[in-house]
Amino acid sequence: MIVGKCLAAMGAFLLVVSFALAVLEPPFQSLGEFVVALDQTQLIWLNTPPAGGVARMLWEAVAVPLLVRPDWLVPTMLGVVCVGLAAQLTWGKPHS
Repeated sequence: MIVGKCLAAMGAFLLVVSFALAVLEPPFQSLGEFVVALDQTQLIWLNTPPAGGVARMLWEAVAVPLLVRPDWLVPTMLGVVCVGLAAQLTWGKPHS
């Protein structure tokens, strides 16, 4: 029960953060641009992908698509997942 409430609170917080990012940031700012705006030293990290193997495949399949999306999308996705888990835990099958 308490886990559901914590997840609901975290989901609500993440949805508020995503709304604030969508409203206050420049339009169409990507997550990569947002990370660089926060810390200029991350530009080197973002431009040097892993050497090879599974790490490179994960970089190209997961990290790069996330970095080109709008910066408000990641907290929105995480907030929706948290709210969904909270709803499942809170309003799931009744206990007998």
